[in-house]
Amino acid sequence: MSKTHNLDLLNNSISYFREAVNYAQRDGSETNQWKFAIVHVVQAMELAFKEYLRRIHPAFIWEAIDKPDKTVSMKVALARLRNPSIGKVAISNQEASKIEKAIELRNELTHFEFNHQHAHIELKFAEIFAFVMFFYRSHLGLTTAEFADEEQHQRIIRLVRARAELLEKTRAYIKQEDVGDLWICPSCTEGTFVVAEEQCCFCHHREKVVDCESCGQATLASDVADTSDLFDWEYDEGLARILEDFGMAHSGCPECVSSIKEKIEELRRAQYLEDMAMDARALR
Repeated sequence: MSKTHNLDLLNNSISYFREAVNYAQRDGSETNQWKFAIVHVVQAMELAFKEYLRRIHPAFIWEAIDKPDKTVSMKVALARLRNPSIGKVAISNQEASKIEKAIELRNELTHFEFNHQHAHIELKFAEIFAFVMFFYRSHLGLTTAEFADEEQHQRIIRLVRARAELLEKTRAYIKQEDVGDLWICPSCTEGTFVVAEEQCCFCHHREKVVDCESCGQATLASDVADTSDLFDWEYDEGLARILEDFGMAHSGCPECVSSIKEKIEELRRAQYLEDMAMDARALR
């Protein structure tokens, strides 16, 4: 039984990988070709992860290891691979972030309106292609010939090298122009987001930089979260109003949201203890 499962996962992964390469190495710059290339290469990666987990123990390919009815999601598979007690695969936080971004992009391409330029998809494909190729070789023991023919391999390698060269030129530009503060770009996950320009100089992702309402520090608009759900609310005839906001900001950066939550919990505990003390005094 395990033999059959092994063939399904590994061969399906290789099949998706080869199909991804077929799309990526076509001449021209059709946006749809890169759409299908990224969808197929991410699917190949997901199946490769599951095959690696299966080799450790068949139970690890299931979402709940004691209930074999649903295989692991990509994020759970990635977490198990990185777990030192399970997969023991050395995947850096930055690399894991790139994988998660590719998963999000794949989901967006398959479930939502597609509005990405092919250059952005091309860059994402190059990242995941390189990672899957490394994973096949280092962790599944495959040779290049087992998952891509030589001509296709060389064409995609040139694409990966082109991305590396572009990143190198971007870093040289940053150094030469002294662009100021740099952040990790939420799109390409490279440290190339120029705060002053509100744009990544590598993938050209644009995003507003705003001040956190709570701490006043500059942060990306996408990182700001609403905190009003932490407050006490009153609902009456379909209308809702805040009864108590505890003097806290109604939005904040990730660090502040965590702090606001802790402070509100402390205030609620303090109020509860005070009410208990008052009730005790009233009964005397």
